[in-house]
Amino acid sequence: MSHYLLGLDNGNTVCKAVLFDLTGREVHVASRKIATRYPHPGWSERDMDELWQATVQSIREVIQRAGVRSEQILAVGNTGHGNGAYLLDRSGKSLRGIQSLDCRAAGICAEWAASGLNEQVYPYTLQALWAAQMNTLLVWLKRHEPHVYAQIGTAMLCKDYINYCLTGRVATDYSDMSATNLVDVRQRRYSPELLTLYGLEEMGDALPEMHQSFEQIGGVTPAVARQTGLLPGTPVVAGLLDVDACLIGSGVVGEGQASLVAGSWSVNSVLTRVPLLNPDLAMSAIASVPDHWLCLEASATSVTNLEWFITQFCAEERLEAARRGVSVHTVCDEQVMAAFSHVQSPLIYHPFLHGTNVQATARAGFYGLAGWHTRADALRAVYEGVVFSHFSHVEKLRQGGVCAFNSVRLTGGGARSRVLCQLFADILGVRVDVPDCQETGALGAALSAGIGVGGWTDYAEAIQHTIRVSRSYEPDPERFQYYQRHYQLYQELIQSMEQPWQQMERHQATTT
Repeated sequence: MSHYLLGLDNGNTVCKAVLFDLTGREVHVASRKIATRYPHPGWSERDMDELWQATVQSIREVIQRAGVRSEQILAVGNTGHGNGAYLLDRSGKSLRGIQSLDCRAAGICAEWAASGLNEQVYPYTLQALWAAQMNTLLVWLKRHEPHVYAQIGTAMLCKDYINYCLTGRVATDYSDMSATNLVDVRQRRYSPELLTLYGLEEMGDALPEMHQSFEQIGGVTPAVARQTGLLPGTPVVAGLLDVDACLIGSGVVGEGQASLVAGSWSVNSVLTRVPLLNPDLAMSAIASVPDHWLCLEASATSVTNLEWFITQFCAEERLEAARRGVSVHTVCDEQVMAAFSHVQSPLIYHPFLHGTNVQATARAGFYGLAGWHTRADALRAVYEGVVFSHFSHVEKLRQGGVCAFNSVRLTGGGARSRVLCQLFADILGVRVDVPDCQETGALGAALSAGIGVGGWTDYAEAIQHTIRVSRSYEPDPERFQYYQRHYQLYQELIQSMEQPWQQMERHQATTT
């Protein structure tokens, strides 16, 4: 009888359940979109019960359509977007689900930067402070919604909430929680000193116990088994941060390679043997791979920009895609390829629809737009802007002390576009490898589950049996030189916009 592993992946937009065999082959994928709610400008929230029901439906569908029996599924692994805040009340019921695209607390980060709090917490956390981290959101709730804050019984992360629904157990893992600015990462413990610095002393009892990503935390409850089709008692492991899951699911479990995820977030990371003590980098966090550290540079600046542009401005492309029976992204790729044949004019796009850690008040914008530009030119600028944002993070990693790497593994929705993949190679100047498995986050979660039930001894053994590369892209030397100049202009415009962005933020504050 064949056996399988179930990987769950809950990002900011889609819930996925993916069934894998023990060679890493995707047997079946089921997914549901999860609505994001924007109650106010800069807020990004979701209904936690809706998130759980979408997960239930995805699990049930993937089991039914794969035609497997519940006893063939050895274990469940789970990953989800990092940070945000998924809150339970004191009776264990869902209270508030805030996503990692949220930027309501940008003012608190600016306040902390001005007061020098960043320098005080860095020796504990080895990471920057930013708006959508759990610590910042908890402070915002305490200040602005004290009635909600007073009800908090548990403060957890996205995948922790799904695990709680599956097993009834409150738990988290080191990789996910160590990215929240609430953990003394070198001591691998929650820090009362940090809670005091934030004014969150009463939150100590609300934080879940941390586990290794592959450690079993419980089994599927009978009630959930009836809802999903899983076998009661099926082991569930603690799971891992989506960045770690994509690293592992793309085959990066040691030094020498970089992992780039082009999804809702621009996520750019490497593994190191020691934590990098460099405040210019976004973070050094505890990695899911034992005895390693995750060095991360990230911002909410990736292909959500492309999805926004397509939704708002590409009605004709959507109609053509429907007529031809192809994805609208295929049509958009063709438009961008055609735009490459035009005279190369310096049209620049800053992909800051959801802010950026370059500056808390930064916003998206086109620069150099002229009457001769077409929608295809603007679309090309969005493609380039997305990759430029990744490149800015990669440059910080290179300059921040990481070991050299000559190739990257590219995953996420952006990796489906061959045009975007080639742009990554041309702008970064290194070979870009795309793994055979598209659902690398879910695969990383599934491999963690496999280790948890004894299928493999560690991640290195697991990837030997499961990871393959499907496509590779080499950089074009001429385009690389062109994009070095283009990128310099992109950066100069960011510096020039610093004061106008601040003025726009102040103007918005006086009109709302």
